[in-house]
Amino acid sequence: MNNKFYIRKITENCAEKVISDIGFEKNYINRAVSKYNYVLLKIHNLSCPQANILKQLALSVGADAAVHREVITCKVENTDVLLGSTYAQLKALCEKLKFQPFKLNELSSLLLSQIETVILPLNIRNTTFDWNKKTYIMGILNITPDSFSDGGKYMELDNAIRQAEKLVADGADIIDIGGESTRPFSKEVDPDEELKRVIPVIKEIRKINANIPISIDTRHSSVARHAIESGADIINDVSGFKWDANMRKVTADLNVPVIIMHSVSNPETMQINPEYNENIVDAVVKDLYCIIQNALEYGIKQENIIIDPGIGFGKTLEHNLEIIRRIKEFTSFGFPMLVGVSRKSVIANILKADTEDNEDANIALGTYLAANGTNIVRVHNVKKHFNAFKVLDRVIRFQ
Repeated sequence: MNNKFYIRKITENCAEKVISDIGFEKNYINRAVSKYNYVLLKIHNLSCPQANILKQLALSVGADAAVHREVITCKVENTDVLLGSTYAQLKALCEKLKFQPFKLNELSSLLLSQIETVILPLNIRNTTFDWNKKTYIMGILNITPDSFSDGGKYMELDNAIRQAEKLVADGADIIDIGGESTRPFSKEVDPDEELKRVIPVIKEIRKINANIPISIDTRHSSVARHAIESGADIINDVSGFKWDANMRKVTADLNVPVIIMHSVSNPETMQINPEYNENIVDAVVKDLYCIIQNALEYGIKQENIIIDPGIGFGKTLEHNLEIIRRIKEFTSFGFPMLVGVSRKSVIANILKADTEDNEDANIALGTYLAANGTNIVRVHNVKKHFNAFKVLDRVIRFQ
């Protein structure tokens, strides 16, 4: 008999296959898997009574909850909670929470939603974006004289159209057209000038390609409205509705998908000593949550919302890296997520090299993001990312 034991760690999302390979009873595999999948959830702003009850109930089902050390004495008004459990324990905990006071019954359904989150497909023009099927690529087309990577290259209409055709041929799923640079320290462009830059390009693309989804990268509601009326499909607001108070109403009226990005201040000042009073991920999540709730109140449909944590917008290098490391946490919102890191300073600052020379690093970072819950990656070099994501999707999505 061979008693030479050996042990290895198992990839969490492979638990079902491993259980099957062991020879476990097939009829009970699905039920057993929930006991092996583990989840960590951070719950914000619980009162002491809520946190105390949650802690005790978690322990009663074999889970655990970390709370502020003064919760037991009620010397703090509120606490965040880190809950750790298997999926099976979480379901048992949620059943107990249904019968608890202090509105904990409402927490029950919110916790369950973290297990059962399904992002529904989104139909844009003639494309169905099935977020479980593949990583989608947004190709960048800047109609600006001063963007940090390609400023001035596509100001002429013919050049812009050739680049749009190349982006599509290389595998772009969306073309993102912008007429205002939002690089650090850039100044606002008058909306009329922005319209002169982007509307002819949008109209010309529509003459030659009726199918490719187009997003308009703008923080001005007048530009967004005219762009959609001219053939664009998506509003990409880098200010997260903070720059133009009318943008929410325009988005709701047009009933189109919108990318809501986290940012602070404006491009002209956002990189002047950006500071936060809490962990950067907590700060961005809370801000996005408030913006989303406000958008829903304005009548923007839930299925039209795409989120973007805003790499490089009012954030230091360490802020950006922390967001990237923990990018999967943003999937808890239940919305599709877009991230743009292509040729941004986060890469140049690490490599100490010009952005144009960093394409391999762009692909490495984009692939990490895609493997950790990002649904759309915004890039300059579409062809190289297309090939990288084609391989990646075969591995993580079996496509």
